[in-house]
Amino acid sequence: MDTETAAGASASDYLPPTHVRVLSLALIRHPDTGALFVSEYLDPARGEVLHRPAGGGIEFGETSEQALRREFREEFDTKLEVGQRLGVLENIFVFNGRPGHEWIVVHEARFLDRAMLDRGPFPVLDAPTDVGVRRSVTGTDLPRLVPDALADLL
Repeated sequence: MDTETAAGASASDYLPPTHVRVLSLALIRHPDTGALFVSEYLDPARGEVLHRPAGGGIEFGETSEQALRREFREEFDTKLEVGQRLGVLENIFVFNGRPGHEWIVVHEARFLDRAMLDRGPFPVLDAPTDVGVRRSVTGTDLPRLVPDALADLL
């Protein structure tokens, strides 16, 4: 059964793998408001709603740009224009009570589909507990933006 929060996020059943994972994430800002497009999900072990730029794992033989295009097709059935690489982050964390370790390539990107500029939320097609939402980069009572080191790139 899904657990709902006040923000509407459902509890994620994701467990970090027991190996280092390599990801590509997209920083997509709304052209009018500057709000970031993020995946919203709940860490059920902490009861904490989290926001993370959308993206996913880089497969063997795939560039970080190719991974972003594929992930956005799979997750949101949409196309991206991938821009410059902003940086690479190491993220050691605990999610759902389990430790995880990631290397993350972060790119600027923009949606090619104007419908993705709507308010949302947008269901994540391959992760039914998650949604894509717009999130302000300022404010005091917003869900936590992860990985924590992402603040250095913003």
